[in-house]
Amino acid sequence: MRKHLLTACLLLGTSLASVAGPHHHGGHVGNPHAEETPETLPVLIVGASFANGKAPFDGDLSSPLLGLSVGTGQYISLGDALIRNRTHSGYVITEAQASATTFARESCRTALYGGGCSTAQSDSYQTQVLRASSRVYSLADGSYNAEYVVVTAPNDCLHSDAFGLPESDAQQCDEEDMQDAADRMVEVGQLILGLGMTPIFAPYPDVSNIDLELFRQSSLLEWTISPTDYQMLNNIVMTTIASDLPEALIVDYWAEYSHLGDGIHPDLATVENAANIILESIGYNVISEAPGNSAWGHKRGHRHHGLRGNSRGSRR
Repeated sequence: MRKHLLTACLLLGTSLASVAGPHHHGGHVGNPHAEETPETLPVLIVGASFANGKAPFDGDLSSPLLGLSVGTGQYISLGDALIRNRTHSGYVITEAQASATTFARESCRTALYGGGCSTAQSDSYQTQVLRASSRVYSLADGSYNAEYVVVTAPNDCLHSDAFGLPESDAQQCDEEDMQDAADRMVEVGQLILGLGMTPIFAPYPDVSNIDLELFRQSSLLEWTISPTDYQMLNNIVMTTIASDLPEALIVDYWAEYSHLGDGIHPDLATVENAANIILESIGYNVISEAPGNSAWGHKRGHRHHGLRGNSRGSRR
């Protein structure tokens, strides 16, 4: 069984959250109309319900979660928050899917399928990346009109409906299973890098800011991961990414986190703050919301590719 790469300097509750500083020096935005966003490129986002609260439908209107969405539609995901963020002008391509895991799978939630499984599948993270990148492919020169892909945490190992098996047959992940999930996240990052873009990862929300039992109850799951195993999963995934993907960007945009009442999904203030942190980390001057302020932000004239392996955690 593989041993994960936990080291004292990479314990995510301390080191990653404590790395100082944004990736550029803050400054006055100035006249935002003097430079109309010519360098603003789309941001791609893939992942699960942190990135998109809606389950996918196939052509026959079949869905792995019967088409359900987080909060019955009253939920702003990170993908939504990035689109709404005035700094970035809404150039966001979202291919994430609620309930997704790194691998393609059916939902087999007992409460929905009575021991069976859906006919539709959630797509794998690699499929999501390929779909998102196709949206920004240029026929003219064969390049991709994007620099960054935000990859949010998958459902792998988090609960009993994350395996493509009937919940009664699903077993809690052991350390090796968690390492396999981490390796699949690395493969996603390698795919993104191979396409000429930079993946952005984040540590999972701190276990003290979520309620796994409430998540189980609100989602009608047979079990959810234990707090101890959740912390282990976070450490294994993020330590592996930091070790195996030095060119990736690790941005701790969930450092301040409140859930919306279901135990797990972020509330509006949390996702708006996370969107600001992500945009700051890739070089944008984030505009503070103010009454009557209709200005758009702009990207600085020089490119920012961030500090690899570093994280951001301050609220703006």
